[in-house]
Amino acid sequence: MEISRQQWAKNEMYWRIERLKIRIQKMIYNLANIARELLWRAREKNYPKTEDGRTLLHIGCGDINSPEFINIDARKSSHIHIVTHNIFRLWMIPDNTADLIYMCHVLEHVPREKLSKVIKEMYRILKPNGKLRISVPDFDHIIAIYNDTDHQIELISPPLMGGQDYPENFHYEIYNKKYLEKILVAHKFGDVLEWNPFDVQFHNFDDWASKNVMFNNKEYPISLNLEASKLQ
Repeated sequence: MEISRQQWAKNEMYWRIERLKIRIQKMIYNLANIARELLWRAREKNYPKTEDGRTLLHIGCGDINSPEFINIDARKSSHIHIVTHNIFRLWMIPDNTADLIYMCHVLEHVPREKLSKVIKEMYRILKPNGKLRISVPDFDHIIAIYNDTDHQIELISPPLMGGQDYPENFHYEIYNKKYLEKILVAHKFGDVLEWNPFDVQFHNFDDWASKNVMFNNKEYPISLNLEASKLQ
């Protein structure tokens, strides 16, 4: 069936408009990147760095204020450098900025359908070979507590479901090593290894990554600590 000249012209106009839309979107994206880079450079002098010039981000830092880190949290405080509820899009941080991103008991607060966006955003803002250091409640540890305490749900409910004492303190997902490693590898991270909070660089503070919980006079670890590298 032959296409009429009028229909051909309409089709041609449609594809010209679509190509123009794509070019405009690329221009807007590039301009946004330039603006973000300029804004970051203007603010960067007020942000901490390590002695050798590395940029470290502590996402979901809460009350912890380690001097080498740029602190990012949803709640305002004097030590928080960047206040945001949206870690799915850290628009103020340029691509390839961070040498290390630390997230302790943050990922479990991310709804499952948004998890991929968060991991992709961490990948974006890390430098090549930069490290993503994560701590989450370990479902395997929680099962051990459950089995050792005569299946008392009330003991495992807080680490499993969150403290639920303020709006952000609810858990949406559970993790163990196999599951979290699979997610990281699927998002182009490699060299996934467990890390020890008592023997790792840039962890001179006490948080859930290093804490145990006590039940029936027995201490149990609660966290899974994994670190992965951004592959080039």
